[in-house]
Amino acid sequence: MADLNKIADELSALTVMEAAELSKLLEEKWGVSAAAPVAVAAA
Repeated sequence: MADLNKIADELSALTVMEAAELSKLLEEKWGVSAAAPVAVAAA
């Protein structure tokens, strides 16, 4: 768990811009999207 705590500490030190850049980088690397799902109402 020490490694996870270290990662959490490092992430907490990121600026908002760095966090946004990291998010985009991980989305591209992992082929995923961090966009929130949108609920679709049935007609």
